[in-house]
Amino acid sequence: MIAFPLSEAISACQGMYVGDAALLGRPVTDICIDSRKAAPGALYVPIIGAVHDGHAFIDGARRNGALCVLTDRPLEAEPYILVPDTLEALQLLAKHYREKFSIPVIGITGSVGKTSTKEMLDTVLSGRYRTFKTPGNLNNQTGVPLTLFQLGPEHTLAIIEMGTNHPGEIRRLSAMVQPTICVLTNVGVAHIEFFGTRENIFRGKAEMLEHMRPGGTVVVNGDDDMLIRLPGAVRFGFQAHNSVRAADEEDQGLDGSAFTVCCGDQQLRMHVPAPGRHMIYNALCAVAVGLTLGMPLEQLQKGVESFRPTAGRMHIQKTARFTVLDDTYNANPTSVMAAIDVLERTPGRHVCVLGDMLELGAQADEFHEVVGMYAAMHGVELIVCVGPCSEQMFLGAHTLAPHRVRYFESQEMLLSILPLLLRDGDTILVKGSRGMHLERTVELLETL
Repeated sequence: MIAFPLSEAISACQGMYVGDAALLGRPVTDICIDSRKAAPGALYVPIIGAVHDGHAFIDGARRNGALCVLTDRPLEAEPYILVPDTLEALQLLAKHYREKFSIPVIGITGSVGKTSTKEMLDTVLSGRYRTFKTPGNLNNQTGVPLTLFQLGPEHTLAIIEMGTNHPGEIRRLSAMVQPTICVLTNVGVAHIEFFGTRENIFRGKAEMLEHMRPGGTVVVNGDDDMLIRLPGAVRFGFQAHNSVRAADEEDQGLDGSAFTVCCGDQQLRMHVPAPGRHMIYNALCAVAVGLTLGMPLEQLQKGVESFRPTAGRMHIQKTARFTVLDDTYNANPTSVMAAIDVLERTPGRHVCVLGDMLELGAQADEFHEVVGMYAAMHGVELIVCVGPCSEQMFLGAHTLAPHRVRYFESQEMLLSILPLLLRDGDTILVKGSRGMHLERTVELLETL
């Protein structure tokens, strides 16, 4: 983080300072929302959450050496900065901090594949830039500002992931990020519980464009029936109208895919070393962004071919007995069916352990049933469904393949029985929403 005076922070968050004026010139060297991470020079921002009110930990932040604290209520002890809303103040600080940088900033949003696209972009663009990317999944209303505060003078390009499950959230996030390149991966049904329709999801994702910096570029999946409506965008995909297009696809199973990138009069054969057609989309996106930034196609090819999946995102693990496809990071109907497509093309007996897909609203039962039927139709020999919502997944699979499907209400029940259901040589896909914590199942498989 680039340090700046406390007086500048007060102005940025539109607060009222109460305390010793001698502190106004002292540098703020960190901004945190966790009192345990407060240290000398830190500005502590208490956030009111669903369970805890960060104001209760102000004394702890001060004991740890915080230079100053924000608050939405007057305090007995000084110094403090009084603001109407601490979350809004945090976001105003992040917007102010981002404005210190004139580097390319890539904003990413979409229903599926944000994180894997971020990782691909980081790998590919680091061939030219000193890249900074959103750590982990810090892509929400508090995560994005905390991410921005980690930008430093050493970075020459930033890749910022933005997630949403309610209308208006991307607008608030992009006001802080102010992207110079807006990437939209797709419009699916994830979080439809809070948006109501896919059209509303599209509008929510497109909010990012409202805060794109002048002269910026929009890069979209041109095969998506909604994103294609955005005018003036650079489009990537398989269809002929895309300006960055994949042709002559060759599926190489767990070793990934080979394909030819076509852009204008340029063509180049590439290999993405991660399975699934969706990974070709991620590679095309990175190529489209790289070309926008003026990188040569050959340099982009080297980046794509050096990509490696991270844990939880179709990460392939070979144990003494099994091949495990760890795709536990998250799940929605589109991504689960894509993962089943990958499983279908692998050797060995096919097993999938599928957990609940969360935040699907009134259509949750229907979506789970369809996914269960999809697994059965695509020849999965053992379909294991876990979680209360996944009973509908079980019922969907049971209608087509009653002898190939099992159901467990909880992961605890699953872990005690799963070893008895498996055979040496199985290829096992494990996938569910983040809240299901199916990485525990992967950990078990690693020990068997």
